[in-house]
Amino acid sequence: MAASLVWAIGLAGCGDTQSPWERHVDRGDLLFQQGRIKEAKEQYAAALKEAETFEKQDPRLPRSLTKLAAVHDAQGEYEQAEPLLNRAVNLNETILGDRDPQFAASLSNLAALYFAQRHYEKALPLFERALQVREQALGSDHIDLTLDLKNLAGVLAAQEHYAQAETHLLRALEITENATGPDDPQLVERLNNLALLYRAQQDYNKAIPLLERALAINTKQYGAESPGLLGSLNNLASMLVAQGAPDKAEELLKQALTITEQSFGPENPRLVAGLTKLADFYRLQGQFEKAEPLLAGALEINEKKFGPDHEKVANVANNLALLYFLQEKYAQAEPLFARALAINEKTLGKEHPIVARTLRNYVALLKKTNRAQEAQKLETRIATIEKDS
Repeated sequence: MAASLVWAIGLAGCGDTQSPWERHVDRGDLLFQQGRIKEAKEQYAAALKEAETFEKQDPRLPRSLTKLAAVHDAQGEYEQAEPLLNRAVNLNETILGDRDPQFAASLSNLAALYFAQRHYEKALPLFERALQVREQALGSDHIDLTLDLKNLAGVLAAQEHYAQAETHLLRALEITENATGPDDPQLVERLNNLALLYRAQQDYNKAIPLLERALAINTKQYGAESPGLLGSLNNLASMLVAQGAPDKAEELLKQALTITEQSFGPENPRLVAGLTKLADFYRLQGQFEKAEPLLAGALEINEKKFGPDHEKVANVANNLALLYFLQEKYAQAEPLFARALAINEKTLGKEHPIVARTLRNYVALLKKTNRAQEAQKLETRIATIEKDS
């Protein structure tokens, strides 16, 4: 769920003509954009307090409710967000009527909240009604309908109702193509969504041509060496691996890595994702000797950028340790597991689920090195973390 951001640019020396409500909303939007969630929540709560004093038909009240709900949603506070969004839905229906696109948006926000909690039986009728409202307001071929169609497909796919989901995604693709033409970048998301649906059914023969078309559109739009290709290259490579075409997949992953390095430099943290993907590919192919220098390089980049005790360092250290573990290089794996564990405990807390996963990896190593007593102690700790989480 995303709050629509309203940006205000203040000029020094100019009089402040904003109302208190506008100031709270604008500050909240800026803080939310910066990831300062607690402070954003305070500003949106203040905006809501102001809006409660307005006339009953004032649209600023449902807007305030929606923004505050978005902050709660971002923090996983679904119980606090739900009554706010329910109230926003009711107010938008009263103020705007049941054929207004903004009413459809409020229905979608509430549905998205239920979807995030896997309450699909609550989400589905709301997404269906949102689609109906937008169709009545805009017509059956308007491109804004594609959002509702994607949302509906997501709920249906989550319940493995693939045929119904496919119908909605095909319609979204058709609407977009009719509105924009066959080579517009907006088609890429539609093609990717449909391909992912086919992948969930292991129908790679349908999925791969869609991803190849998405890559062709992005190549035409951005050029053959643009970072705009990275998503399409990685998606297609992943699908080719699943289909059993590793040679083609390797070529695409290497291309993505080359583009990233040429675009951002050899020490940019954006390289880490590409290095990790290619290393994981080699690991799955059993080519450990090719994977090892890639992960070592990724670790060095993260250390230089974020410092030795950052959780991103822990992630790569854990991956490199697993690679050594698979090769039975236990002496090289253990200090990396220990380092990943120490960083995760420091940055996330000793009871965090990620700490439990790191401990589980460490336990596997201890058992392989005949240290059953140490392993048992860590297993007891894992059980405690998982029980409390």
